[in-house]
Amino acid sequence: MSDGAQDRAAANEVRTYVERVRSRTGAYPGCAPEQALVYACEDVVDSELGSPVLVQHQLTALIEQICWREDIEPPLVTRARAGSFRASADLATWTICFRERVTTASVLLHEMAHLSVGADSHGVLFRDELVRLVRAHVSVQHAAMLHTLFAAVDLEMSPWPASAHRR
Repeated sequence: MSDGAQDRAAANEVRTYVERVRSRTGAYPGCAPEQALVYACEDVVDSELGSPVLVQHQLTALIEQICWREDIEPPLVTRARAGSFRASADLATWTICFRERVTTASVLLHEMAHLSVGADSHGVLFRDELVRLVRAHVSVQHAAMLHTLFAAVDLEMSPWPASAHRR
């Protein structure tokens, strides 16, 4: 396949993923449009590439590894049975609350990104940090797809090379 044909095939693949993201935003009716797009992009990446499932001891070990590497305080981890989201981060109490018995690395990294940047929002600082954490703790492939989708649905992103470095 020529380089031009490969580029066209890649562009078509991205368009297909973007269509899936846009249709997936409907799964988040109570969210702001930006937040719904972030969640939908994460959903598409997880459905295409998967995300490691973590049981309690793996979750604890990964949190410790992330916090050590990122030089942040480990959060308190709690569980709740009610709620509409899989997890949430509380900046005031430095807590991550998971609503399911098992979780995935992508859900954990999403909440760690909130804590790391000190923001409840899903803006560009959060997205940049999420991509950086995914690149460092899951894979470059996962991070690249997430970065590509964020940019493709017109969510502001820093250039890809910036995701390799901590600010």
